[in-house]
Order: sequence, then C-alpha cells, then structure tokens
Amino acid sequence: MLYLSLLELNPRSRQVQSELRSTYEMHRTLAKVFGEGAEAQSAARCLFRVDEDRQGGLRLLVQSQTPPQWAALTAAPDYLCGPPQVKPFAPVLQNGQTLAFRLRANPAKRSSAKPEGKRQGNRVGLYREDERRAWLARQGVMHGFVLEALTVADEGPASMPVKGRAAVFSAARFEGVLRVTDAAAFASAVVGGVGSGKGFGFGLLSLSRLK
Repeated sequence: MLYLSLLELNPRSRQVQSELRSTYEMHRTLAKVFGEGAEAQSAARCLFRVDEDRQGGLRLLVQSQTPPQWAALTAAPDYLCGPPQVKPFAPVLQNGQTLAFRLRANPAKRSSAKPEGKRQGNRVGLYREDERRAWLARQGVMHGFVLEALTVADEGPASMPVKGRAAVFSAARFEGVLRVTDAAAFASAVVGGVGSGKGFGFGLLSLSRLK
C-alpha cells in the first residue's frame, strides 16, 4: 500500500520560495510528518515532486509507504493554501499494461575517472535530449518498461546549496506513455523511484490510465 498526498503550496510564502531553491530543505520539512528518527523516515520511502499549473499554482505531490501525519508538519503559517489531501494507492500492474506517466528525474551517468579513495566515478549530468531519452530507455530495461511515447522538458542544470556546497543536478521532466514488460520490477520502481537525487524532488513516477 502506498499513500499519495497532494498539497497546494503558497507561491508567495518565503519558506516555499526558499525550499524551491533548495529542495533538499523541502525534503527535510516533509520527513518530519513520518515520525522521529532515521528508521521511521527510511521506512516511509518518501518521494515528492512540485508541479506548476498554468495559473502559476504549485502542487506538491508526496508518495510514501507509511501514512503521513500532516498535523505534525512544521512550516510557516502561509506555507499551504489549504489542508493536505491524502489517499491510499494500491497499483495493480500487469505485463503488457499501457499507462501514461510523468517523471521529474536527474539523468546522469558515472564518469570513467575515479577520484582517489572512491570505487566509482562521480555522477555526470546528461543535458542533450538524445542522451536523456537514451537514459530513460535504459531505466526501462532495468525497471520493467518500454517507452511508447515521450516528451522531454529541460529544467537544468539545477544548482542547490547542500551542507555548504553547491550540488548540481541535470533536471528534466519526462511525460509520455509506457508499456509494462516486467510487472514485479516495475512495481519496485514505482515504490522506490527512478534515478538518483530522490531527496531533492527527483524520481517520483506518476501513473494514470490512458483516456
């Protein structure tokens, strides 16, 4: 069972504006509604994404494996435009199923150069559209889906202050249609997210039935 929460953020709120500049701070704000301590927050496996509508409104979508306690949200009085909406979500996934999807992700690859003391190279962002399409296709091989239709919108590079240094992400939004090829692997991707940077508002795979 998953839980989906929808929060209408106030774009005029200083806290909202600050957290949009560094979404890791938004992650820290959200973590508090899943209980105290690293164990409770890890069990929630919280994924989130901020979407902007055509009128400039901000919609924060939060997915978790444990029910959020939004009464425990520590935020400025003007942070939200209304009470959070929460619903349980139990996706039924089958091989061959075709679904519309939306994903904000951090397309990246490991560099071949390995810094001293590290087993792997640093992640390098992918910025060309063909690289990003190829990246998502590779994610599909790993996570049990193939792409039927795809649009890519560039949002990066996105630089955010994290622990006194600038972290840079290759932010991109993917929308389109996919077909499930391995329901078990795909279900794991829905729960765990796709790609890296999940604590920064990346990785949440939103699904809907085709109209």
